[in-house]
Amino acid sequence: MSAQVVVLETVTLTAALGVRFWDVATGTPAGGGLLVLAYPDAFPERRSSAIEGRSGAYSFSGLPGLRDAENSAGDEASWNANPPAVPYTVEVNDPEERYLPFHFSTLLPVRGLLGLWSSPLFSTLTPDPTWLPVFSTPVRPMPGPCASIRAQLQDDVSRMAASWAIMTAQAPGLPLVTALADDRGVVTISQPYPEPVDHGTTSPLSAPKLTEQSWPVKISVFYNSAKGSQPLPNLLDILKQGNAISWRDTAHTAAADQFYLKFGRDLILRSLHSTSGRELPVLLVTPAGSPL
Repeated sequence: MSAQVVVLETVTLTAALGVRFWDVATGTPAGGGLLVLAYPDAFPERRSSAIEGRSGAYSFSGLPGLRDAENSAGDEASWNANPPAVPYTVEVNDPEERYLPFHFSTLLPVRGLLGLWSSPLFSTLTPDPTWLPVFSTPVRPMPGPCASIRAQLQDDVSRMAASWAIMTAQAPGLPLVTALADDRGVVTISQPYPEPVDHGTTSPLSAPKLTEQSWPVKISVFYNSAKGSQPLPNLLDILKQGNAISWRDTAHTAAADQFYLKFGRDLILRSLHSTSGRELPVLLVTPAGSPL
């Protein structure tokens, strides 16, 4: 992950909620233009839109049920008198379709920037908990020459799409890359190519051509079918998914399976039929905790 972090303007102490987003694919703050809505759980029809600041923070004011907190002096005594107590839902969408949508629940008001999630497995997705992760859509174009790893994930138990599963890829000498499947189970990972392998050759003439290079890639899938295939998934449910099992070749094996990335060619992850050995159009994954 890139160490680049943008310093954002301070969210006013009397704002009921301030959030900012981290682009997991690029390791940088997310691009602007997100549609961030909030509403009290008791009155979902009373939706409010966040205002985007110059440096990318989104803040809310005038939220129903939070007038006392927003009209307070904003000092320590004021916050002590107005602890987080009002249940709210926040929805995040991208009209430009760069990022996948999600929602989360929280208690308001929040002092400063929201720190929402803690997951040891995915704690490296953002620089710190006050950044919320956003994941690329499968069709988002990425700048520069990149290797693409694609899959259509299918639940091996229900035979339905493995919606909102997390997939990671680890190539030699490169950081772990993380992506999220959409509601159809479609996922794409884009990453730089690893360094060419010389296989110990001493002559440039005998070294393999770049187009002949291949690298082992370790693939892991994290998936829990309990969250369902809702069009707007819960961010906390996504990040709490357990290590799934992928069905490759003719037996169930650990999802940290090894595939090979070839220069200039997309890596399509697929399972093989257990009897015929033919390649399936999907990568089967068994949900975490399944007895299979």
